[in-house]
Amino acid sequence: MGSKLEIIDLFITLKDSILVENINLSLCEKEPLVLLGESGSGKSLIIDAVMGTLPKEFNVTGKIILNGQDILKLSSKNRKKLWGKEIAYLPQEPWRALDPTMNVINQVSEVHKYIHHEKDSKQKALHDLKEVSLDNSKNAYPFELSGGMSQRVTIAITHAFNSNVLLVDEPTKGLDKHLCNSVINRLNKEIENKKLVFVITHDIDIAKNLKDNLGIIQNGKLIEYNKSELLFSNPKHPYTKKLLSSETSKWEVEKSEVIDEVVIEAKNLSKTYNDKKLFSDLNFKLKRGEITAIVGNSGSGKSTLGDIVLGLREPDNGKINKPLSSKNIHYQKIYQQPPSAFLPNQILKNSFEDLIKVHNINMNEVYKLLEKVNLKKELLDRKPDEISGGELQRIAIIRVLLLKPIFIFADEVTSRLDPISQQEIIYLLLDIVKEDKLSLLLVTHDRVLAEKISNKILYIN
Repeated sequence: MGSKLEIIDLFITLKDSILVENINLSLCEKEPLVLLGESGSGKSLIIDAVMGTLPKEFNVTGKIILNGQDILKLSSKNRKKLWGKEIAYLPQEPWRALDPTMNVINQVSEVHKYIHHEKDSKQKALHDLKEVSLDNSKNAYPFELSGGMSQRVTIAITHAFNSNVLLVDEPTKGLDKHLCNSVINRLNKEIENKKLVFVITHDIDIAKNLKDNLGIIQNGKLIEYNKSELLFSNPKHPYTKKLLSSETSKWEVEKSEVIDEVVIEAKNLSKTYNDKKLFSDLNFKLKRGEITAIVGNSGSGKSTLGDIVLGLREPDNGKINKPLSSKNIHYQKIYQQPPSAFLPNQILKNSFEDLIKVHNINMNEVYKLLEKVNLKKELLDRKPDEISGGELQRIAIIRVLLLKPIFIFADEVTSRLDPISQQEIIYLLLDIVKEDKLSLLLVTHDRVLAEKISNKILYIN
């Protein structure tokens, strides 16, 4: 009899709130499970319950049966003994999983050395990195990697564990199309090798390509569960229909009107990083009311270019002119890794306090923006790790918008959001650009999105 993981009558609560309600799922060898749903629907909570990593404030009831044993009944110490040996976890936020003091190859080789006690750990680690196209970056440190590159490092580490159960939380966020396909191929190989693969995602392409059991989750409830081909061809629930029809290519977007007033002027920009030339002699102008997209592969220098425009990094050559205003407050960034913009041990409401005091902002403005991006104000009473990555990104966007900037550098702002939330956030940014006539520089891997909304595109290879 092969391996099997069953989730039976799972409830997850926090204080008086039911976050996950009566979830029943199962997966076995060569029958992967994909759970598809919007940000904040409870997907990550289910993975955390299986892994045993939910904060103590959360209450979990039901059963999680792994090969006949209810692992919810195990002590915390015995649950941890399963980590890396029986169960491996690919986290949603790769920066949390990486040691900032160790280079990439050492972090992967540690798995081979200390978990599997293998003598040729460095050689095997290099092979793992080659599988995700990072063998040339083996000596890099996490701070030297793009978000997509960090994600690939965690994929290499997870693969190195060679665990029986593979829990995968949003594996393709921040990756270009080529690397997304590579991740899907890697997961299919794990499935062929009889691993139990449980993937939670908002990426419809993953659900289409892993082809087996597919569940749709909304507000902590499993609203539809079937074989993926049947569910895609004949969705029953109205939310499922809305989710599956929200692909970027189907958006109806009216592009913003550009005003002939330069906000940013870049002249002869060049930048080399770790002996790799990112761009050379680059010239462009960003105007009011204009949306400019930067498109390129993971690690090509897109985020670096945006940071140079903001003045957060220096170019090797060239200069940035800001003819409308020299005040830094007028030039803002929405970060690729939203948790890095918040203090981990404070509730989110505290992150607005200094902003409100210094800039004389009424808290009602915060609540109005929360409503506009479909978030409840009660979320502000939670800590960053108590809400989803998508919810946290929307709160980060709100904080930037409160400062009324004339220029925003948006670094992969939708890479952590489900298709419906992506559309809501992009439409929100479009409305802001149109209403306030600001300039938006958008980094994205999604060429369809770039072509849909931008007035011009900068391609970096």
